[in-house]
Amino acid sequence: MSSTYDVIIIGAGHNGLTCANYLARAGLKTLVLEARSVLGGACVSEKLIPGGTFSSCSFVQIMLRQEVVDDLELKKYGLVSIAPRMQEMGLWDDGARIMFWQDADRTLQSIEQNNRADGENFLRFVTRLRKFGDITRSMLLSDPCSAEQLRQVFTEAGEPELFNEFVMMSADALLSRYNLSERLRGLMMFMGLVSTWGGGETPGTAYVYGYHAQGEFEGVFNRYGLPVGGMGMISDAMADGLKAHGGEIRLSSPVRKVLVSEGQAIGVELVNGETLYAPVIVTNTDPKRALTTLLDPKDLAEGLRAKAEKIDQRGSMARIHLLVDALPDYVGFPAGQQGLHHEGMAILGAVPALYDQARIAQARGEFADDYVIEALIPSALHPSLAIPGHHTLTLGVQQIPFELAKSSWPERRKEWTDRILDIYCRYAPNMRQHIKGTHTITPYDLEHTYNITGGNIFHASMVGLDQLFDQRPFSEASNYRLPIKGYYLCGAGAHPGGGVTGAPGHNAAQRILADLAGLQDKKLVRERNSPGAGAAVVDAMLNTRVGQKVGYMVARSRLFRSFTDKMNRNR
Repeated sequence: MSSTYDVIIIGAGHNGLTCANYLARAGLKTLVLEARSVLGGACVSEKLIPGGTFSSCSFVQIMLRQEVVDDLELKKYGLVSIAPRMQEMGLWDDGARIMFWQDADRTLQSIEQNNRADGENFLRFVTRLRKFGDITRSMLLSDPCSAEQLRQVFTEAGEPELFNEFVMMSADALLSRYNLSERLRGLMMFMGLVSTWGGGETPGTAYVYGYHAQGEFEGVFNRYGLPVGGMGMISDAMADGLKAHGGEIRLSSPVRKVLVSEGQAIGVELVNGETLYAPVIVTNTDPKRALTTLLDPKDLAEGLRAKAEKIDQRGSMARIHLLVDALPDYVGFPAGQQGLHHEGMAILGAVPALYDQARIAQARGEFADDYVIEALIPSALHPSLAIPGHHTLTLGVQQIPFELAKSSWPERRKEWTDRILDIYCRYAPNMRQHIKGTHTITPYDLEHTYNITGGNIFHASMVGLDQLFDQRPFSEASNYRLPIKGYYLCGAGAHPGGGVTGAPGHNAAQRILADLAGLQDKKLVRERNSPGAGAAVVDAMLNTRVGQKVGYMVARSRLFRSFTDKMNRNR
């Protein structure tokens, strides 16, 4: 086995595998080193409980860029995903519900059963969200620009206020602008609070919301899919594609440090003492780990090390995985009947006040009395994930502290698990007697098992302009180049940020290839197909009050489903 490569990548998370694929396909001899015995990082499927396969951390395919799927031929290498017909359900303990379907007319009708005025206002909001996505989409797979340059892009598009709404505001202020009812705001706000330190009224959470909500699945805007084998199926397809193009992956190979000689990265030293060499070292770790843990202090200027230590990584989450022998009888639904409401994601108890309570508890290092909970039953759509007669059920909670004011996460794990299960069973009263196994992943586990410093799945906060765009993670370490020659960052701490997108891995690879070709000063931009003439006409129409009325009537009619489906495609 050779100990010399063209490129060594630290970390076999999905971004590391994405970057490795592009570099291997360009003819570079590429090695990926993974500390754990399984690949995928936070995009992984694991048998956490006997009898079930679980998506440990990330659990829906909504942000993975279609360009990456196509470029890396992920379907050819085994990726199969299906979009649930009922995508998302907001459920409250009085049995009231709002259901987001693949079909716009069904969604609007469900929304209006909760509040008649919400339907038209929701469509007006989604039109603006779609416009935000159209303007920013090419930015995701390009070198980062500055916030002011992005503001100028919005201004030139005739949409300066859209920048203010979706970049500068809080999620609550953004949604309130469209006169949405409290429950609909609470349901939609959840995506703005993923791995954030703060609440719905925290400035900048509107960008976290827009960043997530402009996702797509197979070219369809704001839709997600579930991989048949769990999220690890994405990483497995990437690994198979990499090996097919000559790349190498070594598991159970933790890196102790990056070797630097005269300001140039030259290789890595593994924990077992083995030394491997390459003129290009790429890290998929979080940037704080990349610049402090993996580098000898003498190799990084003191001022830069201080900046790395100050990277804001606050904001974490937790997952509780369950193996159950019955499906939940959610309040308001017939007991004992499997339905489409089991296939999609459920957001339970979402109201703005709960997010504010969680924000206060988070800041104090405490547990809140109540939480908004996300719940997903992947085996309801893909039965092969669980043994016969059983299901895999995953609960997620945001806005929780990494450090607790009293005791520690390992000591309070059971208390936390019981508290969240008590809340969950308010919405699914039958489930307590059907739980056959649990596995809880706390912020402590995200750091110590999944190697995510601070338990922030974004690797660095995405709330506020000081760590976004060309300031991500900070100016001297942006553009995928860390402040050591030949040392690059390809993970979620680089532009454009977190989520299972493949974008940082794609962008880092393009930057590396350009640098190796002597094109260090070339701005790399990957243009996305612009909306067709028909979509442009629809956008113009929906910017008028009369057009919005007509668009609402069209979207609400089942007769126009094929038309609205076509308009919902990004290309």
